Amino acid sequence: MKKSGTCFLSLFLFSPSAWSQGSETRTLTLERIESVGSQRLPPDFFETELGLRHGITLDDAVLAQARTRILGTGLFRSAQFFLKRGAEPGQARLNIELEDDPSILGSWAWGSSLAVTQDQRTTETLGSELNPLGVRGQLISRNMFGLLHRASAQVDYDGQGILRAFQLGYGFPRFSAEDVQFDARMEAMDPTSRYFDTLGFASKGEAFWTLEHGEGSIQYGVALYSNQDETFRLRGFPKVVAGPRVGYMKETRLLGFRTTDGYALGGALVFTTKGTREMSYELEGAWTSSLWPSSSATLQTQILSYGLISLSQRSSLRLEQALPVWNTNDDPLLYVQLTHGSDRWREFKDEGSEFRLGLRFHSSGLIADFAFTLSRFPERLETREAP
Repeated sequence: MKKSGTCFLSLFLFSPSAWSQGSETRTLTLERIESVGSQRLPPDFFETELGLRHGITLDDAVLAQARTRILGTGLFRSAQFFLKRGAEPGQARLNIELEDDPSILGSWAWGSSLAVTQDQRTTETLGSELNPLGVRGQLISRNMFGLLHRASAQVDYDGQGILRAFQLGYGFPRFSAEDVQFDARMEAMDPTSRYFDTLGFASKGEAFWTLEHGEGSIQYGVALYSNQDETFRLRGFPKVVAGPRVGYMKETRLLGFRTTDGYALGGALVFTTKGTREMSYELEGAWTSSLWPSSSATLQTQILSYGLISLSQRSSLRLEQALPVWNTNDDPLLYVQLTHGSDRWREFKDEGSEFRLGLRFHSSGLIADFAFTLSRFPERLETREAP
């Protein structure tokens, strides 16, 4: 999440000739950089990622951009810049004082989620296969190996030891190139127990570049969507769709434990060698708004079309209310959440709902979510046959 910070630019340059000599204007060049207050950034970050190399010309635009990128890593509460006189006239030393944000993940963080679920479906075969205890473990890094690479891994098991979902993700440093970043991820969900996390394809793999464009971003890369695995399969959709993927996303929300007010709009195409008949068309829209203090409502619509043959559309409404107990630093820990959604596919209309009472805790090295959920998922998911 984005964090606000402070920045002070102080000039201790005692010779006026450092700036001008007669009518001739002189500029400041960078002699060296010194940083204090944090070990979260690698030593060469300022030179390789920010371009603050010895001998470059310093001005307000360069310093403002460097500060924005430092705060944009999401690792710090504040970044303060001090310019001091260098050893030679016209040279300056840049001192950067950083303050770690203890609520933001450092190099590595462990996450866990323990959910006790009561499934209300009446289908006997489904009910007997689902265990009411689920455990999710997660490992996250925003500064992997001290090189600002990003990575995450997550596994989701039920009480019988059956794998219900997993996710793997990796990303290059966010500022390895101007306004461009690379991410790759792979995930699979069991739609019978993770209904709200699945749309069209229960298994997905993507590798893509993101290019900032105006207020939004353009994504381009490759994608592989699959329904071949018996467990991770949403019946009624194709077994495989693979090819180049191009999409656009614009989002004004900040995503975290509590999503901020704003909206998200996006669309994508997955091209195949068989033309428009077997392309994947995707549209998504979401809107989050606060209803009253410590509450939010999120309305979301997702559409996935397999060519001109089948169309899956899901609409959901999620209400969340933080409870005024066990709060720390104005961060609500105890919350209730209600989600209801409908999924249309051809002549079918499936509906599901989920009530969640949870307790959240997070620090620089631990993310925990303990919750009780009451779920009612569609029964037809098991009766659809793949084409």
